[in-house]
Amino acid sequence: MVHPEEVDVIVCGGGPAGCVVAGRLAYADPSLKVMLIEGGANNRDDPWVYRPGIYVRNMQRNGINEKATFYTDTLESSHMRGRKSIVPCANILGGGSSINFQMYTRASASDWDDFKTEGWTAKDLIPLMKRLENYQKPANNDTHGYDGPIAISNGGQIMPVAQDFLRASHAIGIPYSDDIQDLNTSHAAEIWAKYINRHTGRRSDAATAYVHSVMDVQDNLYLRCNARVSRVLFDANNKAVGVAYVPSRNRASGGKVVETIVKARKMVVLSSGTLGTPQILERSGVGNGELLNQLGIKVVSDLPGVGEEYQDHYTTLSIFRVSNETVTTDDFLRGVKEVQREIFQEWEVSPEKARLSSNAIDAGFKIRPTEEELKEMGPEFNELWDRYFKDKPDKPVMFGSIVAGAYADHTLLPPGNFITMFQYLEYPASRGKIHIKSTNPYVEPFFDSGFMNNKADFAPIRWSYKKTREVARRMDAFRGELTSHHPRFHPASPAACKDIDIETAKGILPNGLTVGIHMGTWHQPGDVYDASKVHEDIKYTKEDDQAIDDWVADHVETTWHSLGTCAMKPREQGGVLDKRLNVYGTQNLKCVDLSICPDNLGTNTYSSALLVGEKGADLIAEELGLKIRVPHAPVPHAPIPTGKPGAPQVR
Repeated sequence: MVHPEEVDVIVCGGGPAGCVVAGRLAYADPSLKVMLIEGGANNRDDPWVYRPGIYVRNMQRNGINEKATFYTDTLESSHMRGRKSIVPCANILGGGSSINFQMYTRASASDWDDFKTEGWTAKDLIPLMKRLENYQKPANNDTHGYDGPIAISNGGQIMPVAQDFLRASHAIGIPYSDDIQDLNTSHAAEIWAKYINRHTGRRSDAATAYVHSVMDVQDNLYLRCNARVSRVLFDANNKAVGVAYVPSRNRASGGKVVETIVKARKMVVLSSGTLGTPQILERSGVGNGELLNQLGIKVVSDLPGVGEEYQDHYTTLSIFRVSNETVTTDDFLRGVKEVQREIFQEWEVSPEKARLSSNAIDAGFKIRPTEEELKEMGPEFNELWDRYFKDKPDKPVMFGSIVAGAYADHTLLPPGNFITMFQYLEYPASRGKIHIKSTNPYVEPFFDSGFMNNKADFAPIRWSYKKTREVARRMDAFRGELTSHHPRFHPASPAACKDIDIETAKGILPNGLTVGIHMGTWHQPGDVYDASKVHEDIKYTKEDDQAIDDWVADHVETTWHSLGTCAMKPREQGGVLDKRLNVYGTQNLKCVDLSICPDNLGTNTYSSALLVGEKGADLIAEELGLKIRVPHAPVPHAPIPTGKPGAPQVR
């Protein structure tokens, strides 16, 4: 079918929030014509999307992976010792939900309350949190939903090393909990749930759940992929009346910008994400008037806050050696043919039980520092603690999780088995910005991630590195630090890392002639495993702390959790949107994605993007005189939810 030149509602961007809005509105009224425009490819039935265990392939930057766009800092950062950050952004229908790590977490209640916006408190939003979920685990609280389109489970398998991690976490004062995604728990560990349907083994992405489901049963949702929205069209009264879009790649027409116009009778919704939405607004004449005038763009609404206050979550990865008997994903990730053949065959036979029906990130924790630990974290972080965390006990300072394998380029690693410890800072004080440099949508923007430009962010990452290291050392599987992926402490420091022990090394290369020699290495071999050993915490000097901070500056990176460049707050405070997500100074134009966040959200942000989408769908439906239909259209390939809490699955 040829796409119409005019529809009722245009949704610009097919990430999680955009999929929710488009799918909910189209399903609410079969006569309402909705067009969803997405810059990436259609994800429908793509095996590199729906098989959870191969998500790492989507992180490759090799000229072949088209599922992500990579933003690089325009300028070198003095806060990262002259380095430039790279921030990947999804470029596929479903957005991050099609290629992310599939980790299920949720923001704390106070995160939403901190928006200080009517209708956006946690209490207001809990019904929508429940409406979107098909929670497939037993639950002991009333914050989860059971008949929504998004499946959440433990996946098909839980690696044994996850239990090892939980025991070691408990040993250092991080207790186990059944559910730390209850909006209140801020210091505990759990088996990490995943966006995977336990009955099918498939990834639960937003496009399959909200868009393909509707397109299977109705004909009023028009999907345009591989097209990039360039700008919004306004009439003389600043009313949004349509959009102009361009091909996703500029490889024809002599490199000229060739636009296609689609009109919108009722509304235009921008859902192009924290990095995409502000660029569309600026090309449309909405943004800082001085910048727009410099670029020759007619000012529709002078909003200096557009593109400002960019936020993210910051992660560092430390990798540890584990015993040769520990089950990890390393041989699969290395590309060992017989291992890959076996694992792919498992999926064909019984996907719901296969190893590919997991992300191998099976356990994690949220943590807050003790009073004693705060004393060692410096004045900058303590000021932030007093202002932001102290009176909000539901806010964790850091997340941590374990991957059963090395999350790294295996061509750069030695042989053996590994685990990776992710540490991520959930509420950075640092801020960045993004702005267009041209009216041409193909020209790269000015981007400053702002990573680590507030000194307060170093202390919690340094503290979390020490905590995860103590967890790793107390695990039964532990066989040393992979020193290439740790801070460079002085070799004489008690904090100096020790790599693989000789016995484990001999197990890897039993006929090796160089196992154990000191030539060509600067580190000490690790201690042979002793199950009866009681570990004392490592003591760090000022020099050791500086080594950690230098390592953080050299290695800290994004978690793909971009937020906050079109904030929902008063216009006089730099806001871009009102409480109903209307763009100030315009009509019939809303933003519905994580760019709206006026403050950070301590979570893997897929859950929040879905929630913002549900809230946006409600607001739009109300204005159009519609009622959201629940349950949503049946999700392809998935059984109908029972509407009841999950029970342990029989294997």
